[in-house]
Amino acid sequence: MATTTALRPDTSGPTEIPLIHGTSNRELESYRAGRSSGDRVVDLLAFAIATESGHPLTPDGVEQSRQAAQTALSDHAFRYLHNSIDQIRREAAAEQLAKLPRPPGFGAILLANLVALAIAGGLAAWLALHPATLAGLAGFLAG
Repeated sequence: MATTTALRPDTSGPTEIPLIHGTSNRELESYRAGRSSGDRVVDLLAFAIATESGHPLTPDGVEQSRQAAQTALSDHAFRYLHNSIDQIRREAAAEQLAKLPRPPGFGAILLANLVALAIAGGLAAWLALHPATLAGLAGFLAG
């Protein structure tokens, strides 16, 4: 039975995550006060930005965090749309290609070339058997 050993036993333990000072519901409610449920994402992101950057819990700090959150969400939406355009174009191209008829296969192309050679050979044989027509064409082309 196979066993598993750690390559670096000194770093294989759980990592310690630094704790940010605890937040109270009052701090979170200061970001949600008087706002509609449609702004919940913006308010939560603003609270996270303020907590991370240490903005003060003043009306100006709250508004500054909301502006930063709105900017971050707008940038994310723009990048998401920009990255989705390539996928949308591929799907549209695949849809258009699916509407096209199937191209001719190898056998059809080979048969068409053989028919063209037979027609050209028949025309060459007919001109060889009728020298008057060939002389008339040569005179016409000479000017």
